[in-house]
Amino acid sequence: MSLVDASREFVTHRREIKRIKEWRVLRFRLNIVLDIWGNINLADIGQERLSLLDARLREMGRSENTINLYFDVLKALFNFAIEKKLWSGENPIREVTPYVIDQKRRAFSPDEISRIVKAAGRIEREAGAQAGMQQLAKSIVLLLLYTGMRMGEVVSLKWTNVRGDKIVLRRSETKQRKEKIVPIAAPVARILAGLEKKRRDLYVLPLRRRGGEMRAGWADSLLIRKIRKYSGVDDFIFHGLRHTASTIMVSEALGRGVGLADVMKVLGHSQVETTLKYIHPDFERMKKAVEVLAERAKK
Repeated sequence: MSLVDASREFVTHRREIKRIKEWRVLRFRLNIVLDIWGNINLADIGQERLSLLDARLREMGRSENTINLYFDVLKALFNFAIEKKLWSGENPIREVTPYVIDQKRRAFSPDEISRIVKAAGRIEREAGAQAGMQQLAKSIVLLLLYTGMRMGEVVSLKWTNVRGDKIVLRRSETKQRKEKIVPIAAPVARILAGLEKKRRDLYVLPLRRRGGEMRAGWADSLLIRKIRKYSGVDDFIFHGLRHTASTIMVSEALGRGVGLADVMKVLGHSQVETTLKYIHPDFERMKKAVEVLAERAKK
């Protein structure tokens, strides 16, 4: 069986059981693989082909984590082909050792946030007419920082999701498959007002290109690299802004009339353990806590 035929049947199957953005990402990544390999037969996919794919993806600037995702897609495709009796051989991807990725995420410091926002503003000013996401760099960074939303949620955000003083995402539009409500604070309202002046279709971000590749990391990789270069924050990723927003809400908002359940709803977490991960001990606050104990002991 050819890779094209297997890919077509696999994507059709996943389209029936997955959310729209997920099967589009699968299709996009398989098209990249086809561009590299050509329409070969499944029987021709061995160690040499897999090594070539790895090397070419690296040349294209894909991260080790993204390369792992490409091989995950191929592994799932072979499993599907075996299950549907389209392929009688072994799954060659089972022999591929994935890259070990450091999944530790961190919140950006106030100084880093300032540098990231300034870098995004510079990118916007330098962006040409065809620069795509770079033309919206600062708006994207601030939306992520002020709402705690995921990058995919912001890219997919439509004006119908903006309802008065809140953003409402339906179950089909969130990772946790639960309705999510994000209150619109004054800074977010100003960003949305500016974006509405540039409105070109039903999406909040007025992008010329939109599709599976946006969510696969292809379109924003250049923007990430530029922000890293201009800000000096070498490990910048967009999800770091969500992590920063989450950390601020959990560490600073709790105790000011805000409950943990409120923060969970804004972030779209279904498990309290997930939200509690964003509590980062601050040494100065810890020191003050101990000083309070010392003062009480003197009385």
